[in-house]
Amino acid sequence: MLLTEHLKRLGHNVLDLVFPVSCLVCGRDETYLCDSCLAKLPRLEKQMCLVCQTPAPFGKTHANCVSRNTIDGAIAGLNYKNRHVNEIIRMFKYNFVSDLASPLSQTIVEAMDNQGLNDYFKDFTILPVPLHKRRMNWRGFNQSELLSKALAEKLNIPIQKDLVLRQKFTTPQTTLSAAERKKNLDQAFALNANVAGQKILLVDDVVTSGATAQELAKILKQGKASEVWIITAAHG
Repeated sequence: MLLTEHLKRLGHNVLDLVFPVSCLVCGRDETYLCDSCLAKLPRLEKQMCLVCQTPAPFGKTHANCVSRNTIDGAIAGLNYKNRHVNEIIRMFKYNFVSDLASPLSQTIVEAMDNQGLNDYFKDFTILPVPLHKRRMNWRGFNQSELLSKALAEKLNIPIQKDLVLRQKFTTPQTTLSAAERKKNLDQAFALNANVAGQKILLVDDVVTSGATAQELAKILKQGKASEVWIITAAHG
């Protein structure tokens, strides 16, 4: 067995000791999120326009908000302001609990189905929001890639994870104001492939201000992508 596989296995064993496998909501053993608690998590009541942050039918960016370089729409499964959702996302993102990818992807598919959009995305390509290599090396995985793999299987659409590179190491967005987030992401991404005519479905764990989604949409649209949406486990 390769050394990397030994280290991964060791890492999982250590994590099981530090964070015993139990539901993050009710404490039930053997799963990080049981089916009962998953069903009870608060879904996002209305999909939102990421430009003006007000409700939008089908999650589509309002006609008076959209421009040539903005995101075309956004779909999210859960309400990030709920404390349980917030904790689940935190554990998934920062505590290496990769098993949460499947139930979180399930909430995204549910939200898409509720908006009648599953068939709409059949011609799209999934693009996980990329991490800078320094953060990837520290974290060991990209949570957006884990979600993307689960979603690709459920939606039967392809993934292309290297369409865009994250070329700038940025401060975590959660610590910044809306204006600072936009400045923080300036020239953070670079196009790495021909995307002309493609329909792109960005995938991330959570969207708040939408600054990352908008910056990626701008880069992809400048590369002549025909349509760019983002789907996330939570919004808030």
